Amino acid sequence: MAAALGTLAILAGTAAQASASGPSQTEARQGDPAASPAAYANYLRQSHEEGATDTLTAFQHLTRSEQNKFVGYLHDPALLKTFLDRTTDQGSGISAYSRNSSDSTSLHNGDVTIGQQRSISGLSTTASRPLPRGNHTVSYTTYMKIHGVKIIKLKLWVNFHSNGRDITKANYADAGKKNLSGVISISKGTPKKGLGQWGFCRRGHACTHGHNAVASVVWEGSVGYRGSVWQIDKKQSMTANIYGRLADYSLKNV
Repeated sequence: MAAALGTLAILAGTAAQASASGPSQTEARQGDPAASPAAYANYLRQSHEEGATDTLTAFQHLTRSEQNKFVGYLHDPALLKTFLDRTTDQGSGISAYSRNSSDSTSLHNGDVTIGQQRSISGLSTTASRPLPRGNHTVSYTTYMKIHGVKIIKLKLWVNFHSNGRDITKANYADAGKKNLSGVISISKGTPKKGLGQWGFCRRGHACTHGHNAVASVVWEGSVGYRGSVWQIDKKQSMTANIYGRLADYSLKNV
């Protein structure tokens, strides 16, 4: 009952609490791929998802106690909600002055890590000047690790053209995922790209304006529990400016 209520709490967007104890035998009988450490290891062996073999190796190197906690965390609706509700404010730890930076939050005494990464292709200098003339790609990734093993990753990126002063064209957008949770199904919608406008006027000075590169994608997700399936569709979006910084980012309910 607690797990069912927790799943519903994710879908309703409300806070939920759940223990990290192992799943019940009832869940195992329902074909839960992560019902036990043995079931989860077997799921990884049969998975065609990229990184499944490395994840299996890392999981097998955990102690028996860590493996039991691991599959418990996979069924913790509060953790899934925390990961799936990444918003702009939660990403504020990403540096506004570096074009390549990251931020992470540790939960459950360091057992679980929820992190974010931002990068821009081909550049490692600080973002003190507009991007030079040419095409550039800015990406944003959010992920969840359990005992150091990356379980879920959602990545969105946009490629755009700079004339050295402004973004003149959004060339394309795309997205990628890694999902080895065994408890959530995630499929990618069609990524969208475009140009956004910004303007700033200061008293006594000429107004300035320009464009940002905007990208978004809808992730269609579902959670199955005891023969029932709930949708948890999320829209991931980002806005990159001429400095290669993220002016906005969100992962929220559709």
